[in-house]
Amino acid sequence: MDRAASASVERPDAAAGLALRLALGTARGASGAADWHRVFDIASRELLAPLAWLRSGRAIRTHAPPEVARAWRRAGLAAHLRGQQQLDLLRDATARFRELGLDAVVLKGLPLGETLYGDPFVRCCADIDLFVPAPDRARATAALRSLGWRHVDGSPPWHETWTIWRDDTAFHLELHSSLVSDHLAHLPVGAPTAVTTTVGGETLRAHAGAFVAPYLAAHLATHQLPPLLWIVDFATLWQRSSADARARSEHAAHVAGLGRYLAWARERATSLERASRGDASALGALGFAGKGRNDIHSIWRHVALAATVSDKARVLAAFLVPRPVRGDIRAFARLTAARLRTRMRSLAGASREYGSRQFADHSPERWAIGRSLRLDRAELVTLTGDVVRAGGAVWVRAPGGSMMPTIPRGSLVRIDPVPDEGIAKGDVALALAADGEPVLHRVVSASDGWITTRGDGAIHIDPPVPFTRVIGVATSVRDAEGERPLPRRARRSMAITVLKLRRRVERVVRRAR
Repeated sequence: MDRAASASVERPDAAAGLALRLALGTARGASGAADWHRVFDIASRELLAPLAWLRSGRAIRTHAPPEVARAWRRAGLAAHLRGQQQLDLLRDATARFRELGLDAVVLKGLPLGETLYGDPFVRCCADIDLFVPAPDRARATAALRSLGWRHVDGSPPWHETWTIWRDDTAFHLELHSSLVSDHLAHLPVGAPTAVTTTVGGETLRAHAGAFVAPYLAAHLATHQLPPLLWIVDFATLWQRSSADARARSEHAAHVAGLGRYLAWARERATSLERASRGDASALGALGFAGKGRNDIHSIWRHVALAATVSDKARVLAAFLVPRPVRGDIRAFARLTAARLRTRMRSLAGASREYGSRQFADHSPERWAIGRSLRLDRAELVTLTGDVVRAGGAVWVRAPGGSMMPTIPRGSLVRIDPVPDEGIAKGDVALALAADGEPVLHRVVSASDGWITTRGDGAIHIDPPVPFTRVIGVATSVRDAEGERPLPRRARRSMAITVLKLRRRVERVVRRAR
């Protein structure tokens, strides 16, 4: 490769083009010459990484450096796990709503991933969005509180934000009584049309029909520097729509005063394919310039896309004096002070700069895992080895009781890389036994390239295994009592002591027969 070609693949816009091709499933021209660290950084921060792994995993494994491929795999897995737990929370919330006679409709999120990509867990969803009619918001609030959700911000009939914690991970839910943001509350937008659908084995009421495309367009325009995933979402929906469905969406957008929003989103969608091929004007339309991606403040976009002069004035008024604080001088003063500290300094726009070697943001700790993934033995060993060799950590479940009481049956154990100083007596190591079974036991001796282990609750010493069969070292355990570091000595328990004694007696009796 000549110097000019080498320089071109280092540019962020070239890396962005490859990230888009991977997400669109058109990465036939991928090569090992690309700056894959930068490509992964862009894909992750634009929420494209899980979708790219789904559609172009083979290309990533073939051309990307091993450490990047492993990081990409972890990102896809983490999105899947988080999505599964979001689905659990969504199921519980909607079930409680049905008990109370509330008709909650899921917006975007997991149902959209199922509809567009055939997989509800490939879209990185920051929160769960539920539409509940304004008269039902009080009962919806009571239902969420009964499930352990905590109110964070907002008040009816405007959108509210709720939070709940699961396994040290925060999950967010937003209640809406309008399909558009507060800035557009003057528009004649009705309630969503919903269909009953199955997502990940759960039955949900999801947004469907002619207004989905205008809704996604307005949502895309409302957010400053929206991730590329949302543009891919809209483009995928529009491409799959029939001519008749597109006509109905255009009519619905026009009736609601969102015709220019829909046209703007269609222009962005049209830019995607050309941008993925490296077209400079298309990349510029998506905001790529210099070292990163730039965008104007969303309020200027709303003003530009408003259908009439009156609508433009209303949008500006809603921004300067938001509807939720009108009539409340103290609330308006608090909001103004907060804006002066944060939002007002970004009125000119927003930018996102990408690095070529910034792997710190993609460490396994960033992707908090809240639900265990069921894997067979081979997959467990492969995945754990990949994560640990990449310098990360992974939580595995201890199904047996051989390490009791130090590691209770069914608890989660954190596996970290082997420390630089090596394995020492007292460490709890995850290693492969001679028959290929993964064993998590305490090291009782380590010398000459071999270790010998025994479970804290076992009476027999395991056959020695070479250092090369050690996958990692257990450092923490998490159970109903919380998370704690693993001690270098076995925890004492009268029950385990009695059990060991009984086993020894039984062993002596068997030998005496």
